[in-house]
This record gives sequence, structure tokens and C-alpha cells, in this order.
Amino acid sequence: MENSKKILVNIFQETTKIFWILFKVILPVIIIIRVLELIGAIPFLAKFLEPLTSFIGIDGSLGLVWMAAMLVNIYAALAAFASLQAIFDYSVAETTILGLIILIAHSLPIEVAIAKKSRISWIFNLSFRFINAIVAGKILNLIFTKYELFNEPNQSVLQVPNDLVSNFEWAILQIQNFFIIFIIIFFIITTINVLKSLGVWTFIIHIMKIPLSYLGMSEKVANIILIGLTLGISFGGGFLIEESKKNNISKKDILLSLSFLSLCHSIIEDTILILLLGSHISGILFFRFIYTVIIILLLKILLETKMQKFILSKLTDG
Repeated sequence: MENSKKILVNIFQETTKIFWILFKVILPVIIIIRVLELIGAIPFLAKFLEPLTSFIGIDGSLGLVWMAAMLVNIYAALAAFASLQAIFDYSVAETTILGLIILIAHSLPIEVAIAKKSRISWIFNLSFRFINAIVAGKILNLIFTKYELFNEPNQSVLQVPNDLVSNFEWAILQIQNFFIIFIIIFFIITTINVLKSLGVWTFIIHIMKIPLSYLGMSEKVANIILIGLTLGISFGGGFLIEESKKNNISKKDILLSLSFLSLCHSIIEDTILILLLGSHISGILFFRFIYTVIIILLLKILLETKMQKFILSKLTDG
């Protein structure tokens, strides 16, 4: 009984530590984004993306959806798309490409800030995600065009969103979100402890050794990759921040693991959300994963050259 109480206290303390790290990063960012929403800056900023969305191969109007995703989150993108789908006719190919670039580059203010706390250059992380979203979107468009795939009209289950919530409702929603984040972190740490006691966690980490080593990462980031892939970069990043502070993870592991999660994370929730757009799973899940592996392999090869020290000194802090 006494031992169980001690374990519970340790889990609560670890949860509080990781939650506090994320809270300090997320709070100022969501306040700034709220101000941008209220003054109507997001539609204005979206105009700068129209040439890029056209280059990628999707309708220029979808720049608003992508901007909402990048500055706010995927939910904001869904709301923006719901407003546009009644006006424009999109194909399944377009919404799949849109879904792909959203999944690679969304919630950038928060997620880039988390990456920076993990000792990754914010300029690199921001550029890495933005450029890869454009490249991946363009490649997928070329594939769809060459093989004439998914040209049928898009069908989305999304409804036109309600009016903008009041500041009070927004504040209540943020409090609820932070509470949910705390509960999820507590659940993650508890689950890991239970799996460790049963020997299951060690077995999972052991299985992940081979693919991680192939991608240039050590087993030290296995739990971070696992958490990030399933629950998202905020949670995976939170654990990485804590580990990087302890100096238990090398700069190379930090760079490769964060780069991997930057391109492919939260494959359950985020993928389901993007499916609501009408996107096809082949592009938003399978193509994204394959693309991520290829990019990380290229980054690994680059880090195996004589330029490794120079690259790590420029792209990581501390």
C-alpha cells in the first residue's frame, strides 16, 4: 500500500513537471493567436499562400484552410474548409493533398516553440516543416495527375461552423484543454509505468531498436517516438524536453527524432480529423509515412558525413 502511494506520488510529480513545461510554452502562443483571430488577420495572411497552393496543385482558396491550420490548429482548418466547401467544388485529390500539407505543417507557433525547448533551432524546424509540406504536396499532386487518381468530386461530412465564440467561452475552452492535457500526460506516464512493470514496454522498445537504428536514432528516443506517433508532437515533445534537460539524449537523436515527429505524428487523431475533409487515406497516412522515412534517411546520411558537427551546432542549441 505504501509502495503504491509512493509510485502514485512520483507519477503525479512527473506529470506536473512535464505539464508545466508545456503550459509555459502553449499559453502565450494561444493568446497571440486569439488576438490574430479577433482582428481578422488570418484571412489576410492567407492571401500570401495562394501562389503556393496553386504551385502545389490545389485551388488557391484552400490557402485560407492551410493558414488556419498553421496558425491555429487542425480544428480551425476544418471550420475554414466547411465554410468554403459550399462555395467551391473540390476533388478528392485536392482535399487529400490539402490534408497532407496540413498534417505536415499545422499548429506551428506551439509545436515550433516546443521543438525549440527541445533544443532544436526554431528557424530550422519552421522551415523544415513548411518546405516539406510544399514538396510532399507537390510530389503527391504529380502522382495523382500522372495516374489520374481521385478526380471525382469531394464529399465531406463537415457542416458550416457556428459563429466565433466569445472570449469567456474561449477562456473556458482553453482551461478545459489544459486539464485534458494534464490528464493525458498522467495517463501516459501511468501506462508506461504499468507496461514497464509487466515487461511489455521493454519488449516494445526492443522491437523498435532495429527501425530506429536504421533511421540513425538510438533506443533512448523509442518511447518519445512512440508517444509522438500516437498522441502528437506536443506530448512527445514534452517528454523530449524533459529528457534533453537531463542531457540523456544526444544532439543527433534530438534532431532526428524531432524531425521525424515534425513530419509524422499523431497518426490516430490527426488522421481521423483530416479524413473528415474527404481526404483519401493513401495520401494522408501511407504516403506521409513513406515520405517521412525517406527524408529522415537523407538527413541521417547527411549527419554521417564530416559535416555532422557543423550541422548539429547550427540546428541544435546547448
